[in-house]
Amino acid sequence: MSACTRPRSQETTDDDAQALDRAHEPEADGEARRAELLHRVVFADRTSHSYLLLLPPGATKQPSREELRNMVRETFPLGATDPEQREEVDRLLDLIATEPDKPLAGPTDLDAAIRTGERRGDLLGFHIDVLERAGEHTTQALSNEVLEHPVLTRTLTSAERSSLPSRKSALILRADYRNQHAFRGLRLLQALVRVVANHDNALIHDPDTRETMGVVAFAARRLQASLGNVADQVVVVPFADRRHGEGFMRLSTRGMRRFGSPDLELDGLPTDPETLQQATHLVYGIATKLVSLAELDRTGLATLVPETVSVHWQDIARAYSGRAETVPRCKTCPEETSVHLVERPSEPHDPHGHVVARIVAPRSQSDRPDYDHSAWAGVAMAQVLGPK
Repeated sequence: MSACTRPRSQETTDDDAQALDRAHEPEADGEARRAELLHRVVFADRTSHSYLLLLPPGATKQPSREELRNMVRETFPLGATDPEQREEVDRLLDLIATEPDKPLAGPTDLDAAIRTGERRGDLLGFHIDVLERAGEHTTQALSNEVLEHPVLTRTLTSAERSSLPSRKSALILRADYRNQHAFRGLRLLQALVRVVANHDNALIHDPDTRETMGVVAFAARRLQASLGNVADQVVVVPFADRRHGEGFMRLSTRGMRRFGSPDLELDGLPTDPETLQQATHLVYGIATKLVSLAELDRTGLATLVPETVSVHWQDIARAYSGRAETVPRCKTCPEETSVHLVERPSEPHDPHGHVVARIVAPRSQSDRPDYDHSAWAGVAMAQVLGPK
């Protein structure tokens, strides 16, 4: 994630700002300053996402921008769509034509930035490339372990799965965009990926979630303009919990980068399936809330994640929009809890170069020496979802 200026947020309190100022004071102790900055997690002012289209044998030619635009025109003939969809198609054609630019330097004067128009809309660039899976980059991104993983390829048909070894070339489509207009850049990229995958009989690999799927499954999970189906965009992965030791698990997200947001981790979880399911629901609810907070205002400036984030049962329900997912509900419970995010050190299994933040209690609790994180996590889940 990148931040072009000092983070700002309408939801940032005066206490937040004062704490951040103290963290930047030159006379402050260096170690304390670094520790304090871990509590100041920012959304990206711009982000990018890519998909790898696994091509059938013989399909190695990199398409031109005009060829991609023609594919879109053939899929959405002029006059065959309603005005709203026509506008989306026009924006998609604009995205394809947008040559990637160097990152914009963050202006120090907000009014000047607006006046000069330096922050010029939400669609910043589009990249096309073709890589051979025998190459170093694609060997890491598309290892046999990933492509043969039964969970990561669970939506493939038997014919699609059996074709994977013969798909030696990958077409990379990547869009650079701002977190605006319900993440329009991401939605347009997904529309283009569907068009090209249909045209080229390709399978689609998501390098963040590491999932591989066919066009039908990919289309069913496309991002809704309402931002209501975050669970279709992000996966929650279990890992052993070294912080709390044997008998505990942690859940980490993959895929939040596309929303200009940190990935999340909730640890200190008992290993019983019912608790892990409740924890998964809670993580998806927090992810959905962050996605809504990550939308930038008209200035395009990076924003600070609020020190305390409230998550409600409705946030969890929204995460599963379009799915027949049953989220337990306790109408006699508060159905809401508050959390705080703190950046943790990177680990080898993390998305490359991306921040992962631990979900902990608000600092009034989690900063205390007697804070019991595992106990708090159990209470937080019960507050939102009810007792197990």
